[in-house]
Amino acid sequence: MATGQVSSVITEAIPAEPTLKLHMPQPPTSKMCGPSNKIRNRLRLDPSRALEPTRKKISTIEAQRVMSVFEDTISKAEIVTILPFILENRERFRVSLGAELSLLLDIHKNTVDSYEEIKQQLDIQLRQRRIRTASTEKSEGLDEERTGEFGAAGETPTGSPMPEGDIRDGSRRSSVASGRSARSIQSVESYDSQTERTMRSLSLVAQQLSSSCKNILRAFLSNPNALNMIKAQARRSDQCDMFLKDMSDLRDILLNKLLTTPEEEKERMQYIQEVSKRERQNAVVIDDLEQKLKAAMDEKDEEIKKKNSVIRKLQADLRQIEKFSDENNKRVTNEAEKQEQADLKNSEGKKQRLMTELNQLKTQLQNAVMEHRENEQELRRKKFRVESQVENWIQKYDTDMNERQNEYEEIDLVYTEEKKQLHELEERFKTLEAEYQQIMEERRVAREKREAAEREMALMVKAATTIQAFWRSFKVRKALKARKKKGGGKKKNSA
Repeated sequence: MATGQVSSVITEAIPAEPTLKLHMPQPPTSKMCGPSNKIRNRLRLDPSRALEPTRKKISTIEAQRVMSVFEDTISKAEIVTILPFILENRERFRVSLGAELSLLLDIHKNTVDSYEEIKQQLDIQLRQRRIRTASTEKSEGLDEERTGEFGAAGETPTGSPMPEGDIRDGSRRSSVASGRSARSIQSVESYDSQTERTMRSLSLVAQQLSSSCKNILRAFLSNPNALNMIKAQARRSDQCDMFLKDMSDLRDILLNKLLTTPEEEKERMQYIQEVSKRERQNAVVIDDLEQKLKAAMDEKDEEIKKKNSVIRKLQADLRQIEKFSDENNKRVTNEAEKQEQADLKNSEGKKQRLMTELNQLKTQLQNAVMEHRENEQELRRKKFRVESQVENWIQKYDTDMNERQNEYEEIDLVYTEEKKQLHELEERFKTLEAEYQQIMEERRVAREKREAAEREMALMVKAATTIQAFWRSFKVRKALKARKKKGGGKKKNSA
């Protein structure tokens, strides 16, 4: 009863949570009902695709050209990123690449090596230059400190006049310091000129490297079979894979931009503005609800304090119940001990009876062991016979397999010889096929010329027949006109 009261008090202390009514963003409404309805329908089907373009294919030629140029750039980037792998495995792909590509790759490898060598020299020169400048600056600072100690007028730091020997020593030191600074400036200038020459040579090698890459790309585009084979086996670095992935993502973004019309872009901006407006309204609603929630939590804390006092009273009742249950447990344990002693006496008699049964079972076990040993010996003899039979079968299998291996080797020799002959016949067939194609091409050209001549002759015949027909009709009309004129003259004379 006490636990039921506690549960009812806890359930009463928890108030019902208020329901939130937020403004959900709606797709933009415009004067043209078609696009907005499309966006609204897409939002019902899948909210994540509400801002996707409606068109799935590029319609304008300029956009298609832009996409083709970008895809061509990606394909060339794929080729350039596998160039280190190709250079490392040139001997492996030399046959499939061909003589032209192999030569270009060798030139590119030499150019890359020279570029790396010049770059290392430039790094070393720049490092030495930094060290030289740091040392010269340090020495100049020390010399300035020393000359500052002696002063320009030959006075000590305390203001007293210095001896003439110290003045001469200071002038000597200043002249040595000036000579050192001049030598350091000359050395720095020589290093600068050497560094500039190295940088110019590095820029020239970089230009050669760029032209070599262009030549290799042109050669690969003219040999797509080699490119496909190398792409199937090539391995790129993680940075190259990341670069290609970024390029593909950029291609998707560009495609999305090209597929989006200005009307869709305008509607998208209206939709985004509507979403931001709704979000601000929802933020205001959330702030109000948070204040209400805080007030409700304060009320809930007050109610919890009241309920806690009730819980403490119930806990005191629960302690009294526990005390009563402890006394009941002690009484039950005493009764259980008495029952245990009675059961112990009964178990002694059962123990003696079980001991007699155990002795009987031991004798039965010994008899069974003797019987099983005899069966085991019989099985061992049977196993020995089976093992001897298996060994005989293994020996027979070995002999059979040796004979089959010899037969296979003989057949393989015959097969290799026939395969060699087949390759020779295929080479001959290729030459014959080329000649056959050349002959058929010549025949086709001759047939086309003959057909053109026949068509020209037919046109000429048709034109001649047409001219003759017109000429006959002209003669007939002329004769008829002449007859009509003669008939008219006779009639006039008779009149």
